Amino acid sequence: MSNMGWIIAFWVSCIILFYVYFGYPILILFLSKLMPKHFVKFSDEELRDGSVLPKISFFIPAYNEEQVIEKKIRNTLELDYPKDKIEIVVASDGSDDKTVEIAELYSDEIQLIAYNVREGKTSLINKTVPKLKGEIIVFSDASAMLVVNALKKLISPFKEPNIGSVSGLYILRDASSTSRAEGEGFYWHYETFLKTNESKFYSILGAHGALYALRKSLFQTLPTRAINDDYILPMYAVQQKKRAVYEPGAVAVEEGTTSVGGEMRRRIRISVGNFQQLFLLRKLLNPFRGRIAFEFLSHKFLRSFSFLFMIALFVSNIFIPILRFRIFLLLQILFYVLGLSGIVFFKNKKMPVLLTVPFYLIIINYAAFIGLFKYLFRMQKVTWERPQ
Repeated sequence: MSNMGWIIAFWVSCIILFYVYFGYPILILFLSKLMPKHFVKFSDEELRDGSVLPKISFFIPAYNEEQVIEKKIRNTLELDYPKDKIEIVVASDGSDDKTVEIAELYSDEIQLIAYNVREGKTSLINKTVPKLKGEIIVFSDASAMLVVNALKKLISPFKEPNIGSVSGLYILRDASSTSRAEGEGFYWHYETFLKTNESKFYSILGAHGALYALRKSLFQTLPTRAINDDYILPMYAVQQKKRAVYEPGAVAVEEGTTSVGGEMRRRIRISVGNFQQLFLLRKLLNPFRGRIAFEFLSHKFLRSFSFLFMIALFVSNIFIPILRFRIFLLLQILFYVLGLSGIVFFKNKKMPVLLTVPFYLIIINYAAFIGLFKYLFRMQKVTWERPQ
């Protein structure tokens, strides 16, 4: 390739990466203020009264959750929502620990569906959701604990008929790793910023499994090998020309610990799901879909492939024989050195702020690189393990 070819590759990669991580967030902030799409919520009086609130099914998928399932059930029973308008369903995906035994202790207050064979979360959802009676299905991980008013906050936007899905605010507390908590804190602050403004502009992209809700009438059977149900189900609602919005008042808190290896496996699984979503939801890239096409292209498509532009940026920089470009190369090398240094601080130590951003950008994009291969060669299991 000629010098000009390398220079073009360098600047194209640079511009796309800048747009993905900086330009789009600034643009969506501007658009959310200039062209917001408002929606109505249940008023505080209606929430207090409760008589106009919809009937809901609170669905807890579980696999070997003996450590948290009792706490989860108690937490759910204490939530502020009319008791005659909620059914609580625990569905066990072939658990071989005491999950079912513990859940049975609350059989007077909840419904337990215990499947004998483990088939994965996707199958669990496909088999269980059609059995649920609520107008709104609330999905919540067994490990996520909700604040007492979370349900009313989550359900409030459903007063607007055009709202198909609502996602709550996820908070991670990792007592064993200050660095992971801070890193996730940075990541989720960034994602929360995007969700807040995408929700105002049109729709958020997906949800978090800790807490989200979906109109049952919009539920569609998940593909057999679907990985990230909490992304696909809300986006199926969006494909049906409904909106998925963000409600930060509906708070779910999760306690967790992990290693660098565990974090990487989690990120790779998410990345495999990301590429799967691009295929399943490819119709959303149609420009005639308007606002959602813009969001899906900018937030999902380009970001999923940003690792390719990072590679192109670095490689093209090496082959450009112009002195001033060497400064960019040195900055890139410094970025990767700082990011990889974060591995040392990840567990049980406080990671310097200077390392947090490059560390998470590197592991997210490395996970995307591996995730693409796993997706193409169908190497990712559809069953899920409880994080340890």
